[in-house]
Amino acid sequence: MLTLLKNEWIKLWNKKQPWAFALLLMAITFGVAFIFQAFLFDMSDQTGEDWEQGMEQEIAMQEERLAEDNLEEWEEEDAHRIIAENEQMLAAGINPYETNNMIFLEESFGGLASFITLFSVIIASSIVSSEIDNGTMKHLLIRPFARWKLLAAKLLTVHGFLLIMLAVLVGSNLLIGTLLFGAGSFNTQIMVNNFDAASFVSSIDQILPARIGLYTLNAIVFIIISFAVSILFKSQTLAVGIGIFILFGTTIVQSFNALLGDTAWYPFVFLPHLSLTEYAVQDEILPGVGLAFSLTVLGAYVFVFLAASFTYFQRKDFTE
Repeated sequence: MLTLLKNEWIKLWNKKQPWAFALLLMAITFGVAFIFQAFLFDMSDQTGEDWEQGMEQEIAMQEERLAEDNLEEWEEEDAHRIIAENEQMLAAGINPYETNNMIFLEESFGGLASFITLFSVIIASSIVSSEIDNGTMKHLLIRPFARWKLLAAKLLTVHGFLLIMLAVLVGSNLLIGTLLFGAGSFNTQIMVNNFDAASFVSSIDQILPARIGLYTLNAIVFIIISFAVSILFKSQTLAVGIGIFILFGTTIVQSFNALLGDTAWYPFVFLPHLSLTEYAVQDEILPGVGLAFSLTVLGAYVFVFLAASFTYFQRKDFTE
């Protein structure tokens, strides 16, 4: 098995594609950092005691807004939300305009990690189907290894690629973040924006590890689905297309959560559960649905996809 893993790992990195993905990920990270610096933070006049005064003024403005008689319900809720968030940040001493490398990593990780998922889906979709297309698969199968070991080695290689990309993202993010924003503490306090519930004060050491861990589990599911589809349908294009559709479809599905969340069947659909990173800031993604249930549902789908693809691969005649 180790021989197969080593062989697949060498074959993967002998191609230009993984190196191109790594370089592209670093370039995107650097680009996001410069945009982050240029447009999201005005460090020149939002430092010192000015930020506290500005937030107090904002609270006063929202209180005046609430005193008006013609406010709509959503406007009143928005004013109460702004007041509550500002009061929490003032009490915790959190300057919303201040940033450092740790804050940049926490705030940019979700968006940048989606590129890793995309790159991993492409690798997972091609690692088997490309060898079927170019005819090299039948040469691999005459070697004295069980078919399931060959397939497992390829799947584990893609997971290794995922971990390398995560290391590249975190490393390049911390590097450019330190250069542009300075070094910060891992336990820096932040205001966590939660769209499904009230925002709350937390710290990076409590939120970021959970985000990264849950994202990794999420990405593994995407990899397995794309990997299985490429084998079952012998099509890299279809596998990549389905993987991308699911990747962006999970965002669209969130709009249906409020409408279908109370139905008996919806919690058993796998798409709503492909937002595991939401559990880093909230306990439920659907009414009565927590992390354990989401992992159980995803685990069941993963088992089905793996069983189907491994069974098909065992029986398929690649000499046709």
